[in-house]
This record gives sequence, C-alpha cells and structure tokens, in this order.
Amino acid sequence: MPSFGGFIDSFAKVLYVDGTTGNDINNGSPTSPFKTISKAVSSVTMDNTLIYIVKEGIYTESRLTSILNANYAITIATIALRDKTKRVILSLTSTTSGGFVMNKLNQFIGLIIQKSSASAGDARTYEYFFDGSVLNLSFRNCVWDNKPYAPTWFPIFAGNSAGATIKKLEYVNCSILPIFSSTDNGVRNDFINCAIANSFTPDVGNIVTAFDADYNPTTQTTINGVYNGEFAWGSLKYIKVILSSNNKFYSTTPNKISDTTIIPKMTNNAAPSGLAFSKGALGINEAYLAFNQNDETEGYCSTSSSGGVGFLGYKFTTPKVICKYAVRNGTLNSYNRLPRNWTFEGSNDSTNGFDGKWEVLDRQSKQIWSTPTTDKVFEIDNIKAFTAYRINWTANNGATDYTSVGELKLFELLSVPSLIEMTHNNESSFQKYGMNFDSPLNLSSRLNRYTDVQSSSAALGMGKVFKHKVDLNEKRVGKIIFK
Repeated sequence: MPSFGGFIDSFAKVLYVDGTTGNDINNGSPTSPFKTISKAVSSVTMDNTLIYIVKEGIYTESRLTSILNANYAITIATIALRDKTKRVILSLTSTTSGGFVMNKLNQFIGLIIQKSSASAGDARTYEYFFDGSVLNLSFRNCVWDNKPYAPTWFPIFAGNSAGATIKKLEYVNCSILPIFSSTDNGVRNDFINCAIANSFTPDVGNIVTAFDADYNPTTQTTINGVYNGEFAWGSLKYIKVILSSNNKFYSTTPNKISDTTIIPKMTNNAAPSGLAFSKGALGINEAYLAFNQNDETEGYCSTSSSGGVGFLGYKFTTPKVICKYAVRNGTLNSYNRLPRNWTFEGSNDSTNGFDGKWEVLDRQSKQIWSTPTTDKVFEIDNIKAFTAYRINWTANNGATDYTSVGELKLFELLSVPSLIEMTHNNESSFQKYGMNFDSPLNLSSRLNRYTDVQSSSAALGMGKVFKHKVDLNEKRVGKIIFK
C-alpha cells in the first residue's frame, strides 16, 4: 500500500483526491476519496494536513485561491513523487478578483501548473494577489508550464495600490518554462535551485534555453529543476508492508538510535562527566582526546612501543544501551597506526577499564583507512545496558610504535524493536503498523517486545468484552498491558 515511506506518516491528517473514481460527497479517506482538490481543501479542519492526489490527470480549478486554505497549514502532494510518469496537472481558468489572506503556510509538491488560455483572468500571471492579500506559499518540485498558454510577467503577482504582504513566496527545485519579463522587483519571490527559461533573471536559479518533454532542462550544465532536491519526482517510491504467515499478520518496529554520540564533549579524562580511560597514553595524547569532538592530528595515542595492542573506552554515570559505534581517525595520514582487529565490549562492574567483567558485543578484523577524518560506523545487535564500553584491539595496521584513535563515538538505542501480531491486514493496520519498505528488511534483529493487536469485539450490556487467548508456553511474558 503506498505510503511514501515516512512522508505521509509525518502529517496529522491525510485527505485523498482521485479525479477519476472520487466523489465530492465522499469523506476523503483512501477508499472514499474526494474528486476535486478544492473540496479536499475546504474539508481541512487541522494544521499539518496532507492532501494527496493519488490519480494522474488534469484537475481544473477556477483559480489558485480555490485550492488555498486561509486558516490551516496544508500540503498538496501528488503521485508524481512516487512515479514521475504519472503527471498531475492543475489547470487554472481564471485569477482572483480580490484579496486573500493566508494565516498559515500552504505548500504544493509535484504539480504541473497550467494557465488554460489568454482569456483566463489576468493573462500576465498564474495568480494575482492584491487588496491587502497576505501570502504564505511554497512551491516545491513543481512545473510552471508554458502550455496551453504562457503568462508573461512571473508565476505569482502581488501588487496594486493596496499591495500585498508576503510572509513567504518561494519556488524550490521548480522548472519554470514561460519566458517572463520580471521577478516582481526581485525581493518578493525566492527562486531556489530552479531551472528557468532564458530572459528571466531571478535571485537564484539556472537560466536554460529550453526544456525537454519531461521538463528537464536541455542545458546540461544545470542540475536544477523538478527532478532534483528532497522531493524529486520518482524519488519517493516507498511502500508499507505487512508479513503474512498462517492467517496471521506481522510487522516490526525499527530501532530508534541517537543521531549523535551521547558521550559529552570531554575536556579531560573526568570532565564534564563520566570517565575516559585507556591502556596507557603517549604523553599528552590522553584518552579524553578521543571524546573531545575535535579532529586533531591523531587524537588519543597509546603508550610508546605498545604496538598493536591496547584499549580505549568511556564509563557513563548510568547504564546506557549502545547499539552503534564509530571509530574515526585524525587529520594525519598515518593510517598504519589505526586499529585493525578489535572487539567492542561492555561492562557493568569495571571502575577504570582494566578491572571487571567484559562482554564482547562486536568483533571486527582487517579494518583499514585510506583517507583522513573518516568514520567507520558499526551497528550492533545489542539491547543490554552497560555503564562502560571499550574498543579492545589486538592489532593495528602495521605500526610498531603506538596506535592512535581520533574519535570513538557511541550511539544510544532510544527505543527497542518489537514484534506486532495482527488478526487483520486492513487499511488501518497498514497505516498504523505497516513497515516502511525503504531500506533492506532485517528479520534477524533481536525483538524485545511483543504486541498483539485484536480487531474484533463483542457487544455486551453497556460496554464490550474482548476475548483473546495468550499462550504462555509460546511466549515469555513479564508484563501484560491493556490499551
């Protein structure tokens, strides 16, 4: 079932539009979509609503303001983001005859915007805002087409004696085909990474001589336009999946890992908190230099003549679950001094890195570096919390004097993966529990929580009775939570 990966999931509400099978008396759900964009826009009742146009074709609206929402933040996105061969065309038959005040941002992604004819309202622009209008507009990866009719001024005009206030009016990664004569003084519009026809000189953008049938600029010196950027057409080919086995349906939740190392920026081995430790150090190149979040020539260095044996680690004040770590080299190209073979280990009773019991969490061998300041990142299958972690190497890349480590980074597991079992694979199940299939599916990951979702119930008196058999012989249960 289409889901754009996490794109759709990031919105508070989604309304669906299908110009072929939809009907404006519907409720806008995936199985009961609206027919027109304007009906969907008028049905918005909360901020951060996505209007998703799921069917290619021409959508005719009287004017741009017909599909703007004055009071709620909305995004209108099209199926072109998943399949660039399916074009969604917005055909405008007129322009606004009065002011329009937008209190929240309206964003358009993946539309081909056309002007139907020279007689379609003001022929100089796609939309004309005036008489105290307030603009809050963003167009991303959209095409401003020069067919059937090409306006001559610029995409959006805001002016006349009463003027218009512009909170935002931006064009990002757009292909702009008409040859315009002005940019509305160059300060009222932001053109960012756009491919723009010649004779139009905006603030930012590549001037191109022509576009091909796919709206790509024929000038090969530019990489701007609709097929580039965050929402490039055809780049979001993500779906949600649910696994099926023996009339049951399954999903897993992914790991959530910290974006940056959770070790504080150390100024010495014991400050600002915790303890940086090592098996000796070469002069001033102490352990904390591998945790100071700076790229130095080498960072931490082991003792002279230690060769390829040693360890380096950090002790937290409270236990942490580390499921990813990174080893980084310094700016010096002495690659033979970097660790080659090691184990990554955790301990809950070590006080200084030397003592205590250590559990091996990962093993690496034949690791080499060929460029300075380069991270080698390793994700591990660990859901156990330890207070201390260390990298314990038994060989470096050939140096006999000492071993160096520029930075050692530790990343925390913020949420544990869980197995979800469902009795139904309906729309609600897909939307709520489906896995985003935008990366390789790893079914070997350890699962630490089990959720059983029941969709059926039986009415009884004033409430409902839910019946479900839990087989404790099959699953070890420490806690049962009713939600």
